[in-house]
Parts: sequence; structure tokens; C-alpha cells
Amino acid sequence: MAALAFLLECAATAALIGMAVSLLVWPALLALRGRGLRRVPALRADLAFVLGTLPALVSMAMVAAAVAPPLAAAVGLAADHCLGHGHHVHLCFLHSTHVRPLLAAVGAFALAVFLFRAGGVVLRVLRMRERLSALESLGTPRPGRFPIVAVPGAPQLCHAAGFVRGRILLSASLEESLTPTELRSALAHEEAHLRRRDPLLGLLLGVAGLFAAPLFARACAAVYQTAAEEACDAEAAAAMGDGGLVAGALVKVAALQRRVSHVAGEAPAFGALALERRVRLLLDEEARASTAHALRVAGAVALAAGLFAFAHTAFLHHAVETALHLLF
Repeated sequence: MAALAFLLECAATAALIGMAVSLLVWPALLALRGRGLRRVPALRADLAFVLGTLPALVSMAMVAAAVAPPLAAAVGLAADHCLGHGHHVHLCFLHSTHVRPLLAAVGAFALAVFLFRAGGVVLRVLRMRERLSALESLGTPRPGRFPIVAVPGAPQLCHAAGFVRGRILLSASLEESLTPTELRSALAHEEAHLRRRDPLLGLLLGVAGLFAAPLFARACAAVYQTAAEEACDAEAAAAMGDGGLVAGALVKVAALQRRVSHVAGEAPAFGALALERRVRLLLDEEARASTAHALRVAGAVALAAGLFAFAHTAFLHHAVETALHLLF
């Protein structure tokens, strides 16, 4: 009974912290949709990624700090802290406590929603990997810094793939439909996705979104995806020396892709996402190419949250127990 109560209390704590952080940073996410960072899409993408992972980082750090004292007591590294405060909820699996019905219900609901959403993320990743693997098995690799896999058949596809081993899937039908300049523009865009590690960042953002409010997680993913596409457009324009060339290739590929289904799923692909806005940015040469720092910034935030939680485990444990007592 104590173990079940502990699990439900941890699930409720993680969900409540994730929701609270989501609400606190939502105004910052809304600000990213404005015109203030229009000219620096790479920075906008970085900020969207950091905001999207913040609920998960804070939630995991707080829960880890809150469960550290009972874990330390269980392995004999610390004294039993529960004996000193019997006046509120115990976040502990060592002692059988009365499970408050509302707290148990919140924890059970949060755990069920988390598992359901996690299953959806896993299913989407598996489906995407299956589609890409099927295409790659038919293709012929071409060597390079980012290998190109030439795929035969009808799909109009120019797609960056690989969480670790980056490569570009290019359909023969699309390659034949584009001029050499248009093809270089499309490939420059996809190479920018791989340099930025957008496939990996998209996966991490999806996993981190499991700890955030669902609407907030979807909004972060949408802002990140659009900003990442604009950032790659800007890098491609810098590589080609003319944003108009990239805009022309983008419009042509988008028109070709409308005739067939989107094979690549939600992963980065040269195509029609936010087409009008991206073409306007390219033609006006407003967006500037810049380096992505999302992984470094998120890593620094994670390190800071971890160090703070480690240094204040007793305080955070007591604060979480007090908050649960007051709420439930």
C-alpha cells in the first residue's frame, strides 16, 4: 500500500509541477509567435525548444529531489526523516500512510495520461522509422558529409532523417523534376536540418512534452517546427547566395508534393509548411542564418536544475509534502 501511495503521489507531483511550469512560461511562448524575433528564426527555434523542455526538466528535478530522502533512508544513507513530521502527507514508500482519495485519483489519472501519450509518441516514431526504412531499403546511397539515399518511385521526397546518423532521402521523381539549382537549394535546406540536429531535437521535444500540459506541448512543437524550417531556409539562402532561388525551389516542391501523400510523417522535409510566410521571408531577405544552440542551452538548464535540486533535497522534499497536504 505504501509503494502504491508513493507511486501515485510522485505521478501527481510530476503532473502538477509540469502543468504549473507550462502555465508560467506560456506567455513567453506566445511572444515567440510575434514579430520581435522574425529575423532570427534559429533563436526562435532554440527558445521554443528550451521552453518546451522546461516543464519536463523542472518536474523531473523536483520529483527527484523530493524522493531522495526516503530513498537515502531505505539504503541506510540517511536517518528516517518521516518520524519528525507526522502532521502532513508523507512522500515515502517506507511507511504506510493513508492515501487521500483526491490525491490518489489525480496521480492515477496523471499516470494513465502519461502512459497513453507516451504510447502515442512511441507509435509515431516506430511508424516513421518503418516508412523510412522501407524507402531506404529501395534506395542507393551516395557518399558525402550527409549521405544522400536516392529512392526510386513516385513520392516527391527530399527529407532529412536520422537522430544520430544523418542522411537525406531524395526521390528520383523529385530529382528529375527540379533544375540543378533548385535541387541544390533543396539539399542545402535539408543539410541545414541535419547540422541543426532537428530530427533529434524534434524527438526530444516530443518526449519532454509528456510532462507538460498537452496544449502547451503541441504549441511548442508547432512553433519549433516552423522556426526550424525558416532557419534552414535562411541557411540555404546563405549557401546559395540568393533567397529567391530557395523560394522558387520551395514553391515548386510544395506544388509537386500536393499531388501525393506526405510519406515522411512529421519529420523535417522540404515542402509546404508555412509556405507563404517562408517565401515572403526569403524574398525580402529578412531571416538571417545563425547557429543553433538549443541542445547546449537545454543542457545548461538541466544541469542548473539538477544542481539546485541536489543541493536542496530536504527543503524541496518538505515543500512538496506541504504543498500536497494543502492541496489535498
